[in-house]
Amino acid sequence: MEQRLSQAQFRAIFSRPCSLAEFDLPQWEQLLRILRGADMLGAFYYFLKTNELLPIVPDFFQAHLHSAKRYSDRQVQQIKTETDYLCQTLQTINCQPTFLKGAAYVLDKTSNHEGRVMTDIDILVYKDDLALVETTLKRYGWVEKKLDDYDQQYYRKWAHELPPFNHPERGVTLDIHHTIIPPISGIEIPESLLFGTTKHTESGKITLSDPMMVIHCIIHLFYNEDYEKSFRDIFDIHLLLTDYEEKYQLTSICQLADELGFSKEIYYACALTDAIFKTQRVKNLTGQSARYTHVTTTNFFIKNIILPAIMPHHDLINTPWSNFARTIMFLRGHYLKMPLKVLVPHIWVKFNRALVMLVMGPHHYEK
Repeated sequence: MEQRLSQAQFRAIFSRPCSLAEFDLPQWEQLLRILRGADMLGAFYYFLKTNELLPIVPDFFQAHLHSAKRYSDRQVQQIKTETDYLCQTLQTINCQPTFLKGAAYVLDKTSNHEGRVMTDIDILVYKDDLALVETTLKRYGWVEKKLDDYDQQYYRKWAHELPPFNHPERGVTLDIHHTIIPPISGIEIPESLLFGTTKHTESGKITLSDPMMVIHCIIHLFYNEDYEKSFRDIFDIHLLLTDYEEKYQLTSICQLADELGFSKEIYYACALTDAIFKTQRVKNLTGQSARYTHVTTTNFFIKNIILPAIMPHHDLINTPWSNFARTIMFLRGHYLKMPLKVLVPHIWVKFNRALVMLVMGPHHYEK
């Protein structure tokens, strides 16, 4: 019976890439399936290329890597084209969108843009501009996702973004943000910090500042409830921090995190990258983030809950404990995003509506 890859073996790949030389064919096959499930095959191609390990990869694995690379490279070109269209469309109302997440990584040419798989484009606009942006996009062929009244209320009252838009002719999905964390969470990020420190890329498009881009990626992971593909997120964070450290000290990120109230999340990110990629980031933290170094409960939570939870969610590598940890992070994510007085009724409504749609059909609440 073939031996399954352990989580420790999987993590070792990213801290000691030469360990791949010891893999046999069944282990390579398992790794292929795990990485495909995590949407990381394209990123893994560039990881191997950076570490000059492509020659040791078995032929069958190479074929999948090159296919994933071609698909990702095509998406990069599509992102560049679609961001041009978006800028031209919103220029008609004198609105310059700030691009977020995957689109921003592509436009800014960060290390983590290579090989990534993107399902949508994310933009940030001023909250006061939302109605005009929405009207303009619809005039230019964008269609808002059809949602029932309750989900519409969720987006427009509690969320940090509008319901998703898609362009039927070009097959593109667009998320329109007015901030980077749900307002219902009780956390408010001043627009001056979001828009006042943005930067222009080589193509003239706008992204968040370098420290804000890193913090947004960290917020996206640790305020999320879905940990199905979170290893890709921690890999993103690691590469963004690596890029950042080539130009700056971590001090500026720590200062901004202190100002915004995300010091603990910065510590989480640095502690996890130290554990997985064998970096030395925690010792370079300053301000409030550095205080968590000696907090026993925080470090216990990182080691025993977050680390198992962010491992790829795949039967080949899952353990009962990682499934439990993922459940804890799922509940935690919902709790962080919504106060209990809103969360409990929200869960009750969603549960009841799910039961009704199970009996009456998935389109029961559509008008």
